Amino acid sequence: MEDAVRQLLAVRGVRLHESPQSTTTPGFILLGVAERVPEFGEMKGSSVTVWHIPSDILPISRAEIERWCVDVSPGRHWLLSQRELPSDLSSIFPTDSQVVAWGPSKMSVWFGEAILSGDLEVSLPIEYGLKKNSDASSPENKGSEIRRVEAVINLDSWLLQKNLENAITSPVFLEGKIWEVKGEIVSPGGDSERDTWMIIEDPWSPSLSIFEDKEKNYATPNIRVILPPEERWMKREQLISKLPSLLDARRQGELEHRENSVRSIMLEWWKVDLESITIRTIGAVFPAWILNVEGREDVLLHAINGRTYPLP
Repeated sequence: MEDAVRQLLAVRGVRLHESPQSTTTPGFILLGVAERVPEFGEMKGSSVTVWHIPSDILPISRAEIERWCVDVSPGRHWLLSQRELPSDLSSIFPTDSQVVAWGPSKMSVWFGEAILSGDLEVSLPIEYGLKKNSDASSPENKGSEIRRVEAVINLDSWLLQKNLENAITSPVFLEGKIWEVKGEIVSPGGDSERDTWMIIEDPWSPSLSIFEDKEKNYATPNIRVILPPEERWMKREQLISKLPSLLDARRQGELEHRENSVRSIMLEWWKVDLESITIRTIGAVFPAWILNVEGREDVLLHAINGRTYPLP
């Protein structure tokens, strides 16, 4: 996680330099010193010392914070903590220092936004390929080909609308699937065109839709991927039966000339030829968050449709 924190800081333009301090407070990792940190505004002068507090089972105690305050030099400090922080931080920090502290909730939002925007990208573990759900009869399947579907909802806005600003959020992915369909679409007159369609299967909704993302986001972050119950996956035969409703299209036909010189353009139904199609599956993941709200069961927030689902 420390490497991911450093990577994200670099993306945000925070350049870290080695600190002249030799302070070693247990549980606090000194990442370095930055000349400029956006969270401190445009104040010039003193640099900002950046710290990382790795995750642990227990929240960080008031005593640990007080120990750190004694060990560090006065100045500006930025604490990035994966452990829950005491609620009365302002009364703990020394008056001769300016300290900005981020707890796990803020860190989760920070990482989630970076992941969804593509600022933070690493490879997806191979075990999250299509070994369970791929079409085994298709030689074209590649378990390593994973497509990321971009988020639609904004997490902060969603939490605000639901009065859940204090929820603890953790970014995850939900496993989905893309069906790559190749085949012919035929006009009433017998004309045909060959085309390729990418159809997203979202077993969480459940729903099918045309995937129109041309960016081909293959790289996906190395975070937890949650699989749906096996019975939610659509079978190949079910997909084929639904293709006409997805792919049949109305197109402009030829101009018609009438005796009164009025010309009109007729619309024609072009229909997919199910006998011509070939299908292969491609892995897909949908961004999501686990929401932890005190007094409630944890739920999944789907970043595409904005709905919540129980954890499987």
